[in-house]
Amino acid sequence: MAKYPFLQETKEHVSKLDIDVEELEEVERIVERARERIFASFEFVSYFSQKPSKDLEVEIFSFPVSIMLVTGVKDNALTERFALHEAGTIFEYLRKEKSETILDIAQSFDWRIRETKQSPHPFAMHFINYLKNATRGRLVHSPEWKLVNRQLHKGEVHVSTREVCRLLQEEMKKYIEDMAGKKISTVPQNIQEVIDEIKSEFSKRKPHLSEFDKIVKAEESEYPPCIRIFLDRAVEGQHLSHTERFTLVTYLLHQGVSIDGVIKMFANVADFKENKTRYQVEHLAGQRGSQTEYRPYNCSTLKTHGACPDSDDPICHTIKSPLTYHLRKKPTEGKA
Repeated sequence: MAKYPFLQETKEHVSKLDIDVEELEEVERIVERARERIFASFEFVSYFSQKPSKDLEVEIFSFPVSIMLVTGVKDNALTERFALHEAGTIFEYLRKEKSETILDIAQSFDWRIRETKQSPHPFAMHFINYLKNATRGRLVHSPEWKLVNRQLHKGEVHVSTREVCRLLQEEMKKYIEDMAGKKISTVPQNIQEVIDEIKSEFSKRKPHLSEFDKIVKAEESEYPPCIRIFLDRAVEGQHLSHTERFTLVTYLLHQGVSIDGVIKMFANVADFKENKTRYQVEHLAGQRGSQTEYRPYNCSTLKTHGACPDSDDPICHTIKSPLTYHLRKKPTEGKA
């Protein structure tokens, strides 16, 4: 219940204890843990940078309280950031669960899904459930998630365990956003003070954090397929080869993204070390060593190293470098 606060049994447990908003000003530890969850979402660092409370009741109740605090701030940017961070944390939990648990959680969202136990796609889910989540967030622009690139048999899409967890992440992000979008009636003074503190702190960081948001939005609209895929994997903490990292970093730097902004792209990668990453990014930006500002590998080099996704995007067949993709795309979109 502490890991998956959206489950029906968790809701029933909370309702049985009958703690209402008015009493929350007396429960300082719950409010403090809720505050920690929100502050952890300000930066896209490791999902487990804030360790869950050892008191399971505190951990369970901190989720609905954090929703209430986010709702009170009334900032869509914070709501989206908080939902993304919480859903990412749950994704990390799901990856370590047995198939039965993953099925139970998927079915709690009314998914039509079954286990096939056939490698490498041990699950089959109804295409409606698949489409609803594969067309959200960054997945919508990744060729691998498009229904035309999947095997569809008797209305079912066969997916891997990791893909089910990733689709559930989108489902949970939407669930959290919907919860945070509901209105709350009255807020105790002590809770309002916490809301004001969160609002003030987020306002201070917002100009800096907006650069990250800008990167994600630009990735969805103007970046070439290879960069979109590298960026998705970096944000999700997946491994990138040297060629892929070099290409992603140099591309972002040439798009005017700051060194700090680029470094944050890799914060979730398992071997992330900020000092080492900073040195490498500054070197590629021409601020260290030979003072040479590096450019991304060209398309032929990416293909040689197996880093080109071999996209069916027609623009990819007319360019020699990822840097020129958006120059071709904008005129194309204008004609459309």
